[in-house]
Amino acid sequence: MKIHEIGEFGLIARLTSGMETGGGVVKGIGDDAAVLDSGEFLLLFTTDAVVEGVHFDRRYITVEDIGYKSMAVNISDIAAMGGKPTYAVVTVGLPDDFDVEDADAMYRGLRQVAANYGVVVVGGDITSAPVLIVNVALLGETAPDGVRYRSGAQPGDIICVTGSLGGSAGGLFLQGNEEFPCPEPLRDLLLKKHRRPEPRVAAGMVLGGLSGVHGLIDISDGLASDINHIALASGVGCHIYKAAVPVEPAAELVARRAGKDPVDWALYGGEDYELLFTVAPGAMGEISAALLACGADCRPVGRVLDGEGVWLVLAEGSLTALTGGYQHFSSAGGKDRGSRP
Repeated sequence: MKIHEIGEFGLIARLTSGMETGGGVVKGIGDDAAVLDSGEFLLLFTTDAVVEGVHFDRRYITVEDIGYKSMAVNISDIAAMGGKPTYAVVTVGLPDDFDVEDADAMYRGLRQVAANYGVVVVGGDITSAPVLIVNVALLGETAPDGVRYRSGAQPGDIICVTGSLGGSAGGLFLQGNEEFPCPEPLRDLLLKKHRRPEPRVAAGMVLGGLSGVHGLIDISDGLASDINHIALASGVGCHIYKAAVPVEPAAELVARRAGKDPVDWALYGGEDYELLFTVAPGAMGEISAALLACGADCRPVGRVLDGEGVWLVLAEGSLTALTGGYQHFSSAGGKDRGSRP
C-alpha cells in the first residue's frame, strides 16, 4: 500500500496507534499542540515544517517571507490552544548552493515575527538538504483552565471565526498570475496575507480564558477541513451557512473577476490562520466584546449539532456535504500549497 492511498491523516492514525504517553501528558497526539503538566502551568508543544516544492516556490516568495511564515504558522498552533508562545528551536536544511545572504534574510524574517510575539529562539540545527526546509519546534504556556481543544465542541454551540477568510488563497492566485489586472493596494494586501500571516495570539488567549468557549482550532487547511477536525474530535455534526462565511473583501473582488467562487477560496483555500471556535449561545455577548477589545471579531458561521457529518447549508436551505481541504499525500487534497500557481 502506498502512502497516497491512505492520505496524511490515515498515515498519522496508523503510525500513532497504540503509542504510549508518559506521566505529565495532559494531551498527546491529536490537537494543534501537545499539552504537558509542568506543575504550575500547562506547557504547550508544537512543531511544523515548511518544505520547498510543497509549501513554497522560491520563484514567487522571498526567503525573508519564508522565514517569517515558518515561525508564524507554529505560533498560530499555540494560539489555537489558547496559549502564549515562549521558546523555539529551529532546524534548517539548506542546499549546498544556498547563498549566505539568503540565509541571513531568512533568519531576519523568522526573528521579526518571533520578536513580534515574544518568542525567544534558543537553539536548533543546520544540515544540508536537497531543497530548502525550515522546521520550527515551539513551546507555549497557559493556565491549567486556559487550554482549549478541538474536541470540546458541544451540540447547540454557535460556530464562529475571528476574521475574514480566503485572503491567503487570493494571494496565492495573484502570486501565480502576475499579469492578472488588480489594483496594487489589493494585490499587496492579498500577497501579504498569503506570505506573512498574523497569528491570532491575543484572541486565542482571550478565548482560552472564557468558559463559554468549547472547541478551538486555527484555520490552516481551510474552513471545510478544520471544522471537520472539530466535528470528528468532538463526536458531533456541524452546519456551516454558506451565506455567513466571511470572505475577505479583496479576495472576493479578485475571485469574481477571475470567474471563481469566492466562498470556495474561504472554505478550501487554507492558510488564513484565523481561529475557528464554538461558543455556548448564552456566552456570545461576552465573547464578542472580549474579542473586540483585543482587535478581533466574532463572526458566527454555523451551528454544532447532535449526530455526525459536516454540511454546508445553501441559500435555499438545501444541504451539501462539506468535505475537502488540504491534505498531504492525498490526490483528493488538492495541489501543494504555495508551490505552484
